[in-house]
Parts: sequence; C-alpha cells; structure tokens
Amino acid sequence: MFASRPIARTLAGIATAILLTPYALAAYAQGNPTGKVTTSFTIAGLQQASGAVEPGGDAWSNAGTLHAAATRQMVPALTLGVSAGYSAERWRIDAPSAFSGAGPWRDLRRVTFGTPITLALSKTVLTGLSPWLEWAGEQDVTMADALTYGAVVSALKVFSPRLVLGGGTSVSRQFYSIKVSPFAIVNWRIGEHWRLANALPSGPLGGAGIELRAMPDAVWEIAAGGVLRSDRSRLSATGPYPDAIGEKSSMPMFARASRRFGPLWRADVYAGAFTNGRLRVKDSDGNELVSRTYAASPAFAATLSFKR
Repeated sequence: MFASRPIARTLAGIATAILLTPYALAAYAQGNPTGKVTTSFTIAGLQQASGAVEPGGDAWSNAGTLHAAATRQMVPALTLGVSAGYSAERWRIDAPSAFSGAGPWRDLRRVTFGTPITLALSKTVLTGLSPWLEWAGEQDVTMADALTYGAVVSALKVFSPRLVLGGGTSVSRQFYSIKVSPFAIVNWRIGEHWRLANALPSGPLGGAGIELRAMPDAVWEIAAGGVLRSDRSRLSATGPYPDAIGEKSSMPMFARASRRFGPLWRADVYAGAFTNGRLRVKDSDGNELVSRTYAASPAFAATLSFKR
C-alpha cells in the first residue's frame, strides 16, 4: 500500500520543492527508513538594484534569510517535520512625490514557524499539509500586530519515471483578508539533460516558481524561470502610514547556476530582475491608501544549503 523507495524519493523531492516556501515546509525523508531524521539549513542573500517609482523617485532593497528544518519518518508513508525561518529586508524608497513625503517602509522582518506533514496514499500519490505561523512587520511592530497564519495543501501523482504532476493552494489570513494562492507542481524530464520543474524553495522564485533546467553532469545545474509573488507586512505606528499594511508584488525572473559540493552542500547564484513591480499601502480594513508601480529592477542572489 505504501510507496516503493525509488518512487517515494521522487515524491519527496517534488514535495520539498513545492512546500519549502517562506510560508510552509515539506518533509525531506519520504521513503527513508522509519525513524530517520533529516536536517537542513540554508542561508540566502538578495540585492535588488534601483527601480524608478511612478511618478518619480527610486526604490531598492537588500535582504538576508536564515532557515532551518528537521523531519522524521514516522512510518513508511508518513513524515512529520518542524521548521523555522528569519528574514530581514532593508528598503530604501526615495520617492517623496509618490508617497507622503517619505518611503512607506524601511526595515521589514519576517519570522516563520511551520509544521509540515506529508502522507503517501499509494505508490504514486503523495499529499501534503503544512500549517504555518508568520510574524511580518517593520522592526518596531509588536508580534501581536504582525501575526499572520495559514497552511499549504497539495497533492501530486507520479504518472511515469519521467513525469510528475500535481497542484496545491496556499491559504492564509494576512491582516485584513484571506489570501488564496494556487500553484502547479511539475517535474517533467524532457530529455537526458533537460527538465521542467518547480524552482528551488530557498531562491528568489520560491518553490511555486517554474524553471527550465539543464543538467550537464551530476555536479552542475543551470536554470531559468519566473513566478508571481506578493508579500504583506504591518507598518510601524510611528511611520508615515501608522499601523497600515504594506504590500509588495512583482514578477521575479531569474537565471540560476548551481553546484554541489559532495552529498551535503549546495551553492546557488542567481541573476535576473523584478518585473511588474508595485508598492501598495492599505489600511487595516484593506482600503487602498496609495499604490505605485516601479520599473524593472536588476537583482542578484546567492544561497548556501546543507542537508543531511
């Protein structure tokens, strides 16, 4: 009734790529022996260059992220896990004509805690449920005012050794409304060295992104892809928009080069741009106070990951 080890490992790899988002984490160890504990750690950095803000000015940012997770194979079909992450973003928005004399936010913080669960229903079907809590706000916002929460649900099926398809939805309570974000799950081996698959969860696209990957050997991987992303944060009570909600949305598009260093370590570098960018400020009821677009801005990122 449970997944065989080769197929189960394929299921786990896809689930990890999807559910290891900033909001929830999936198990790594599906198909491992009962009692097997898997741990992982990732550090990531991102530099977003200046983009022109409508009707005048510039916006740029940099960010750093730390993430750690552990999972345990409870029985052959069931994996439970726990994860924690911390992200710091520093924004500089020099656009007084676009906002109320100053940028709407400066230093944003995110603290995330998740408890992923994956369950194999058969040899070819895997389901996932990942509840999470997140505190998202400017540096001096209290945790109670910055709390958001939700869950990621997903299901996927192995149609053949070359094709895995599925889908899922992230449902979250983010301040003034419930946000529903569907995503696709795909792992399609097009040829010996080519694959269409979900992006690495630790990178700027997140696990919901889609990449075309080239794998010339067992050490190197080259990829390119994109995704639609948006985030909300509680703004400071002493800022230009007291206790309001800041929202950033864009379409990141990145190329990636990755290298493995033995069985445990992996390094990834990214180059690309944030396109279709928009900065919004809304009050606590969701009424829009201001909305400004910003031009495509080049960006660079790097991650270093360990998994054992």
